[in-house]
Amino acid sequence: MSGPVSAGHPHPVAAALFCFAGAVALGIGAYYLIEAENGNVAVASPTPMPSPTPMPSPTPMAKHTPETQPTPVSPPATPTFSSTPFPAPSPSVTPFRSTTQSTPPAPSTRSAELDKYGFHTAQIQIGTETLDIELAETRQQHAKGLRFRQTLAENAGMLFVFPAPQRVSFWMKDASIPLSIAFIQSDGKIVQIRPMQPYDETPVPSLSNTVAYALLVNQGWFERHGISAGTVIEGLPR
Repeated sequence: MSGPVSAGHPHPVAAALFCFAGAVALGIGAYYLIEAENGNVAVASPTPMPSPTPMPSPTPMAKHTPETQPTPVSPPATPTFSSTPFPAPSPSVTPFRSTTQSTPPAPSTRSAELDKYGFHTAQIQIGTETLDIELAETRQQHAKGLRFRQTLAENAGMLFVFPAPQRVSFWMKDASIPLSIAFIQSDGKIVQIRPMQPYDETPVPSLSNTVAYALLVNQGWFERHGISAGTVIEGLPR
C-alpha cells in the first residue's frame, strides 16, 4: 500500500532528470574543449569600438564686412582767376619807346634888368597858365614884397625864393591887395594854399618845414585856374 511521500526526500523522477541534464552539459563542455585545442573553434575577440568620427569643425562665421562708404564726389573745381587784370607782356616783346630822352625843363631865366620896383622878373608855367613873376631873393626884397602896391595884373605875381627849405610865415602889413599864397617845396610841389587879407598883420605860417618857395598872386587865382595843393610847378628859378 502506497503512502504519502516524505517531505525530506526528493522525488525519484526529478532526481533522474537532474542527473541527465548534468551529464549532457558535461559532454558539451568536453567537446568544445577538445575542438578548441585542435584550432577548430573560433574564439570571439572583442570587436574594437570604432573610433568616433570627429565632429566637423564649425564653419567660422564670415566676418562682417563694413559697408563700403560711398566715395564723396568732389564738386566741380571752381576756376581760379589771376588777380592781375591783364597779363604782363612777354619779356621778348619790347614795348615802343621814344628815342627822344625827356629832359626836365630849364629853370626860368631871370631878367638882366630890375623892374621899376627893384626886382628881377621871369615867367613860369603852372599847368596851362603862364605867370609873369617878380623874384624876391634877398632879405631886403623879402621885407619889401608887395607892400604899397595898389594893383596887380591878373596873370602876375611875386615868387619868394629862400636859401634853404624851412618853415616860413607871412603877414599883410601895408599890403592893400587881397592875395593868395602857395607854399612850395624845392621839387616845385605846392603843399599848401592860404588866402591873405589886406592890412591883416596876423601871421600866416606854413604847415611844412620844407618850404623853398612862396608864390603870391591875386586872391582866388589858383582856384580860378584849377590849381591846388599837389600841383607841381616845373622850371622854378634856382
